[in-house]
Amino acid sequence: MAAPAPASVARPANATRSLFHIGSGALALLMLRVMPSRAWLIAASGAFFVAAWSMEIARRQSPAVNERLMRFFAPIAHAGERHQVNSATWFITALVLMALFAPLRAAEVGVVVLALADPAAGLIGRRFGRIRLRARRSLEGTLAFFFAGTVAALATLSVFHALPFSACLLVALTGAAAGALAELGTTRLDDNLTIPLTASTAAAATELLLRLG
Repeated sequence: MAAPAPASVARPANATRSLFHIGSGALALLMLRVMPSRAWLIAASGAFFVAAWSMEIARRQSPAVNERLMRFFAPIAHAGERHQVNSATWFITALVLMALFAPLRAAEVGVVVLALADPAAGLIGRRFGRIRLRARRSLEGTLAFFFAGTVAALATLSVFHALPFSACLLVALTGAAAGALAELGTTRLDDNLTIPLTASTAAAATELLLRLG
């Protein structure tokens, strides 16, 4: 007798997943801002990392665990994530790597670019995307990503860091542009990993060129 097919998981409402996306970014930004040292940040993000990957391993070892987790996360999970590493796990992995290696100000850029620009790109791309680029991305969505990412990064840098406006703007522009290119070019990896890492790397390189302390 053939095994019963697993219950399907409906694609989440875009608004629900987008709100989770933004909330995850806000939590990550809060961690970057309030942790008293890099060691504390590494420990906190590392705890999330261990928990996330433990769940990924458990649900691959046990179909029952996978089914329960997919039911629990149904409001925000894509059906394709049933048998793939979910996007939140990839974002937590990116956060750990930034905690370990990125300048913390540049990591903030990576976090907010992903949190706000990626949902903006999806919203605009789905509703208004007409000019197709690659991997189901549109020119309209990519431009929305760049604009939202620039605004998010510029606001974060201006509010939390005593830098000249021109420096904030240049770092924001390069971080958002790099994130948009990562979002456009990512096909095999998950863009919740590639976007924050690419945006933070570009922001860090710009800060180095500008000799920002």
